[in-house]
Amino acid sequence: MIPDLNDPRWKRVLTSDSDLSSASLATRILISRLRREVSEAPATLSAKMGELRDFVAKNSFAMGDLAKF
Repeated sequence: MIPDLNDPRWKRVLTSDSDLSSASLATRILISRLRREVSEAPATLSAKMGELRDFVAKNSFAMGDLAKF
């Protein structure tokens, strides 16, 4: 089950500097980009959390990746 957008894990993934090496390449690329965008414009955090959640919803492998963070 995909966590609700209000789940704190979405924010934690995008605001931390946790190691991404155990995630798939697609997930690493997306999270790296989203982290960079959030660091440059913190007001976009909510939208970027939604983008990450949408990615996980469309790509079942990404849920396993997310569980590693």
